[in-house]
Amino acid sequence: MINTTLVQKSFTDFLSPKFLKYSILPFIVSFAIFAYLYMDFGADAISSFKQSMENGVVPFLDPEEYPILTYILTIGIFKWLFSLFFYLVGAVAVILLSVLISVIVIGFFTPMIVKGIRQKHYPDFIMKNDNFSAIHTLWHFAKTFVIFILLFLIMIPFLFIPAVNFIAINIPFYYLFHNFLVLDVGSSINSQEEFKTVTKKYKLKLRSTTLTLFGFSLIPLVGMLFQVLFVIILAHQFFTRTTELRTA
Repeated sequence: MINTTLVQKSFTDFLSPKFLKYSILPFIVSFAIFAYLYMDFGADAISSFKQSMENGVVPFLDPEEYPILTYILTIGIFKWLFSLFFYLVGAVAVILLSVLISVIVIGFFTPMIVKGIRQKHYPDFIMKNDNFSAIHTLWHFAKTFVIFILLFLIMIPFLFIPAVNFIAINIPFYYLFHNFLVLDVGSSINSQEEFKTVTKKYKLKLRSTTLTLFGFSLIPLVGMLFQVLFVIILAHQFFTRTTELRTA
């Protein structure tokens, strides 16, 4: 779990006008993207789904190949359960996508947020991120994204198993969330060598932090509105852990 004192300090930082302004853009960008997607695709998809179910046709299922299953899914309680599953999966997908978009957008502001935290709380801390070039960072991001795609493909069969599907769909997204956030903050503070040492030595503490933050980000709108707070919390952790490492 995250240290309570660290959370309180981070939340106080977050509520300052300097950091609150950074929270607005990820929300606006995410909202704009989803508004566009809904108007162009979402509304039509929902309308098509409703019409198909009313006509006794199950989307994504060939009635000639699976006539019995098609019939079962278009009557009574089964029709209601299938519709509920469709909307739940859609809602979860929207939340996860909003978190992903917010993480990417806030990445452009991370160096400024980290700089502000250093000036306020760690003025004597020496940044050693000179050899963490944009090319190295992009390479790490690209590698993480490829692994995310592979994990997502592996998890697809499990999406059709009730209860298991919620865990399955979150595994690749948590992997992406953790690695993007840690790399984004760490590369703004540490050198490549120091980053590897910090993330290896404090692996469990960093994972417990990002797992908690990811859990909160699954609450609708939280993932879009509080990405700056997440960056602040992780920045405090990196500053604290790196200082411990240097003075050990």
